[in-house]
Amino acid sequence: MTEDPIGPTGEESLQRRVVPISRIVVGVDGSDNGARAVAWAAELATVTGAEVIAVHAVGLLERLPPDHPDPGYGDIAEAHRLVEGEWTLHLHAADIAFRWHVAYGQPVSLLLQVVDETSADLVVVGTRGRRQRAALMLGSTSHQLAERSPCPVVIVPPGT
Repeated sequence: MTEDPIGPTGEESLQRRVVPISRIVVGVDGSDNGARAVAWAAELATVTGAEVIAVHAVGLLERLPPDHPDPGYGDIAEAHRLVEGEWTLHLHAADIAFRWHVAYGQPVSLLLQVVDETSADLVVVGTRGRRQRAALMLGSTSHQLAERSPCPVVIVPPGT
């Protein structure tokens, strides 16, 4: 009998491989995919007992034409109101510890900064956010995070 190249199998070995998750950073932007990411992070936090930190970057991608359908979106006070309320409804509804972080900056850089500052165990984002056209030119947040994050990244697909 040969040994499994990836290690022992069975329930006992799975229990030894479980990585504790105590802090989850989730990117929020008000998009449908962002809402799915928040819901996914909230559900995981209820199972693991992890704290969730909802992060939103105001700045680079918010400089859109005045006729854009998000009036006042570049205003940090408005972003705070949205992140503290409707964009984190799933976190409010869950019985979990959570907080939010809103700051000016580029989304990937801010998410990575919060991951570093909080020693997060996991980052959760949606596949595409509000600024899909800008993401095509600048590179998607989820793709950049997957390449640069010091911890695992969960990219929640549409329809989950």
